Amino acid sequence: MKKSQTIGNRQSAIGNAPGFTLIEIMLVVVIILIATAIATPAFRGTFKSTQMTDAVRSTVRMARFARSLSILKQADCTLTFKENQMTLLCSDPSEPKTVRRFSADIKISDFESPSAEEQIIHFYSNGMNDGFELTLSDDKDRRRTIECHPISGKVTVDE
Repeated sequence: MKKSQTIGNRQSAIGNAPGFTLIEIMLVVVIILIATAIATPAFRGTFKSTQMTDAVRSTVRMARFARSLSILKQADCTLTFKENQMTLLCSDPSEPKTVRRFSADIKISDFESPSAEEQIIHFYSNGMNDGFELTLSDDKDRRRTIECHPISGKVTVDE
């Protein structure tokens, strides 16, 4: 008689084992899917603003690099803006051409320079440049204006 009670107790202990039911697991999965669906549009907007920030930082760094390179190499450099990319080229043949592309959503909406050449900035070996004012915009009409002073080479960003 003791043997049958032991077997019965084991079966009842296995039936009450701790764990999750299939319904509980499905409920958690549904809650996670709903939270993901709500959060995705918010993250998408954040990604777009990150692309604009990246394009502005790349432009500022490229202008500073062009000035530094022209002073260090004692050679004139040109920074060219075309569509959604910038190209840095120095008259020193040992220096390779540097190209940086903007994201597909970032466009050059306005470009002003006192030089006669359109969207080409010259950096000279004495640290001066042609100076420019560049406005980048995205599809949500967010704009950032980057200005490079022709004498000091100081690059500033206006929002």
